[in-house]
Amino acid sequence: MFQISLASARVNAELKQEDAARKLGITAKTLRNYEQGKTAIPGYILRKAAFVYRIPEELIRLPIVNDGNYDEDEKFLAHTTF
Repeated sequence: MFQISLASARVNAELKQEDAARKLGITAKTLRNYEQGKTAIPGYILRKAAFVYRIPEELIRLPIVNDGNYDEDEKFLAHTTF
């Protein structure tokens, strides 16, 4: 499946970081950290970004972030036996 980065999705929506951050209810610095993979983006912000950027959520490729925290899927998998 073809995916684009979070930053590309924003640019395609013709939004500057500051404008997109305002629409998402976060700071421009926080959005920059999400786009650069410095901080993992929470699922609810990703869903909101997909809506604001007018693109299906599954078409947004996210960077792998090793910040020591687990997202919801990783927590589920860590406690599930197959």
